[in-house]
Amino acid sequence: MQDEVPHITAAELRIMKILWETGPGTVRQCLDALAADADDPPAYTTVMTMMKQLAEKGALDVDRERQPFVYTPAVPRDQILGDRVSQFLQNVFDGQAVDLVLHLAGEASLSADDLRRIEAKIKQREKADDSRKPRRKEPKRKRNVHSSDGD
Repeated sequence: MQDEVPHITAAELRIMKILWETGPGTVRQCLDALAADADDPPAYTTVMTMMKQLAEKGALDVDRERQPFVYTPAVPRDQILGDRVSQFLQNVFDGQAVDLVLHLAGEASLSADDLRRIEAKIKQREKADDSRKPRRKEPKRKRNVHSSDGD
């Protein structure tokens, strides 16, 4: 796994999502999945070019021993999506996560279950933050040590 997340376009992201969901696949399998969700599916050569570019960026691994080539995601979904959310947060909300969360809470359709999941995540985060805080040390009390040797 690489440290830096490659830049992935919206069209490339659709291919990555297919492979994350289905596992390793060929150009034809990705094209078929894209065609199932589009009124105007891309050409085979377009998908092949995008998958080649994803491999060059390090986002896909290619098994060239097999014919046709089989492509496998080389970058985890959470890493790519986390990077995309961070970019969005920075570009749209000037890095202010609270503004994004408040906007979503007010505008998005959230079920009661969604809200419970969000509350659980907040509690988990608060607990983690509390455990990272340095604990205050209690001041040591000086003991009076008196000799009882009969002096």
